[in-house]
Amino acid sequence: YRDHLGFATIGYGHLVLPRDKFKEGVKYSHKELEKVFEYDFQIAKQDMESLTKDLDIVDGAKEILIHMLFQLGKPKVMKFKKMFEALTKKDYAGASNEMLDSLWAKKHTPARAERLARKMRELT
Repeated sequence: YRDHLGFATIGYGHLVLPRDKFKEGVKYSHKELEKVFEYDFQIAKQDMESLTKDLDIVDGAKEILIHMLFQLGKPKVMKFKKMFEALTKKDYAGASNEMLDSLWAKKHTPARAERLARKMRELT
């Protein structure tokens, strides 16, 4: 499967990288795809923990960050500097606004970004 940007993905949105052994046209078992998801989820969770170690934020905000990290990866999420500034102040509405003020929200996956930004705003 190719995502909206033309990148190959498999399972629950795993970005297929050159080091992966997946072959196009092969059907993989649910169990295999669940293992890939669990691995990707654990990376996103660890990345969230490292990015929020100095922040006192609610669990809901951490869950939203895991979603973002799962989809975008740590290098891209780290570019949301104003969102993190807002989170430092527990300004969840401000963090929501910063999420929406991005290419991610405007061009890449607007529906997902809007859904997660709405959840962030509801934490206020």
